Amino acid sequence: MKTIKTKIMACIIGCSLITALIVGALSIRSTMKITESEAVENMNVRGDSVANEMDATITRIETSVNILADVVVDKLDEDAFFSDKNYADGFTDSILEEVYKFSERTEGAITSYIRYNPEYSNPTSGCFLTRDSLSDPFTAVTPTDFTMYDPTDLAHVGWYYIPVQNGAPIWMDPYLNSNINVYMISYVVPIYSADGTSIGIVGMDIAVTQLTDLVDSVNLFDSGYAFLTKADGEILHHKSIETGQMLIDQDATLADAGSYIANNTDVSDAYDYSYQGEKKMFVFNTLHNGMKLILTAPEKEIYAQAYSLLYKILGIVVFAIIISAVIGFFVSNGLVNPIKTLTGVINRTARLDLSKTEGGDQLISHKDEIGKMAGEVQVMRASFRAMVDSLNDVETTINGAIEDLDGIMKENNVKTDENSDATQELAAGMQQASANTQAIVSNVSEVKSQTMEIYDLAVQSESESKNILARADDMQGRSNDSSDKTHRMYELMKEKSREAVERSQAVSKIHELTDDIKNISSQTNLLALNANIEAARAGDAGRGFAVVAGEIGSLASETLNTVDNIGRIVEEVNDAVGSMNECIRELMAFLEETVLTDYVMFREMGEGYRNDADYFINILTQVRGAVESLEKNVEEIVSASDEINSMTTHSADSVSEIAARSDEMRNANDLGYNKLMDARAAMDMLVEITGEFKL
Repeated sequence: MKTIKTKIMACIIGCSLITALIVGALSIRSTMKITESEAVENMNVRGDSVANEMDATITRIETSVNILADVVVDKLDEDAFFSDKNYADGFTDSILEEVYKFSERTEGAITSYIRYNPEYSNPTSGCFLTRDSLSDPFTAVTPTDFTMYDPTDLAHVGWYYIPVQNGAPIWMDPYLNSNINVYMISYVVPIYSADGTSIGIVGMDIAVTQLTDLVDSVNLFDSGYAFLTKADGEILHHKSIETGQMLIDQDATLADAGSYIANNTDVSDAYDYSYQGEKKMFVFNTLHNGMKLILTAPEKEIYAQAYSLLYKILGIVVFAIIISAVIGFFVSNGLVNPIKTLTGVINRTARLDLSKTEGGDQLISHKDEIGKMAGEVQVMRASFRAMVDSLNDVETTINGAIEDLDGIMKENNVKTDENSDATQELAAGMQQASANTQAIVSNVSEVKSQTMEIYDLAVQSESESKNILARADDMQGRSNDSSDKTHRMYELMKEKSREAVERSQAVSKIHELTDDIKNISSQTNLLALNANIEAARAGDAGRGFAVVAGEIGSLASETLNTVDNIGRIVEEVNDAVGSMNECIRELMAFLEETVLTDYVMFREMGEGYRNDADYFINILTQVRGAVESLEKNVEEIVSASDEINSMTTHSADSVSEIAARSDEMRNANDLGYNKLMDARAAMDMLVEITGEFKL
């Protein structure tokens, strides 16, 4: 099972890692977007700049050709033109110098030409100026003979018929002039009469390098470049694709890109595509003449800055994780060490070790939940110590009472044995007296002849009666002493038992303490539940606190289990005290209902014995006085003998009953002593239970 320390460190590191990853991901995403946005903006700015330059060049060329066309229209005599085919030749000669000037002033011009409608002019009418390079001067050459080609032959005369059919100035498709090996593009302006009849065209062929040099001047990042296409995506200039080829025919991955270029005009957003396994992006501008300037660059170069930032963020994440691990180590130590110490205190308490622990005051000094919990544990341990002290006091009191009761019971047993012996002697004497009386009654006929024997027997009987009287007095005195001692012992045991029972009530306070502890544990569990709810609301940031709250709840549950164990121990103590109280009540009831009652009976019987002995002495005195007239009073002697026999028999029965009562009292004393031993065993159990607590 993972420790709280490991969980806290994992939580802190995990939260830091997640935070760093989230922040890093957001940063990378933002950086990628910003980088892409800046790259697209830079590409658009660069494209706009180049496109503007190219458009400016195109506009200047168009302006030059348009002005030349206007000059031709202004100076041309339309009526003469339409009425005389030779007029065009003379008119061309008149403006040829101006054509030279416009051609030389138009940047990039390779050829310059004016051609007339072959219906109203000669087949070669017009002018055609050309040069081999931009540094060479223009020279005039004979124009193309229209009669050599059919008007539908656009490959050879399309440069004339296409602009005328278009009815507006037009940029013709670039073409390669094989004579001078120059790739050129033509701008042609058709000219019309006032009534809209075609007069001819004015045009110039411009070296494509005038535009491609600007395209080639574009440098993007490390390997980015620009290229030029027609409006439909046909390559006009590309560093690796031949002119005249279509983008959509180059690569399956370029099909969508070519279609996108062909179907859209100026677009500010970048377009992602792949070429030869490399991911790229491009932006394009549509030029004034319908061409499209495309700027492209590899994504890895566009996002180079973002990738650099990514590596830096990864380094920062690793550094943050290391810092988080260090912080987590110290934070987890700060949280776990007090919990370990507190757990040790609770474990010692669970083992009933209530001795003072080291570090307890330091735990209480914490200003957090651990400090509060440590304070409650200290209160609990103090309550336990007070409870055990109270149990020890009760133990001492009950032990003293049991010792006193033990001494009293032993003394009572000794006196009971003495009473039993005396009673047996008295019973033997009474039986002897009864036998003598029966002999007197059975031998009445011999009384007359044995008067002296009767007299001697009377004297002897008087002596024996005095002895009986002395024994009766002695038994009455002993019975009184035993009765008084039994009363005092009963009152002392009653008082001691009352004090012991009152002190044993202190055990019931343990239930109150355990109830308080259960309330504290319930509140702790409630606090842990609330902490888990708040941690769940806090989401990931509260997981570490949730783990701690779960551990506090577990400690509270262990506390409840410990309190339940203490409750069971207290119930055993209460059962032992209850057994002891029951023994004491049975002993007190026996003393009150049996022993004291028997001593009252002993006292009454002792008084009866004494009265009987006095009466017997009086009778014997009369017998001795009446021996001389025994013969005259035989009837009276017989009657007196019958009464003596009856009284002696009754006395013997009473003495036998006293002896039986003495045996019963001895048995009761033995039962009381056994109950006392049970109470001592219960007290030993109480001592054993309280001995488990270590103070």
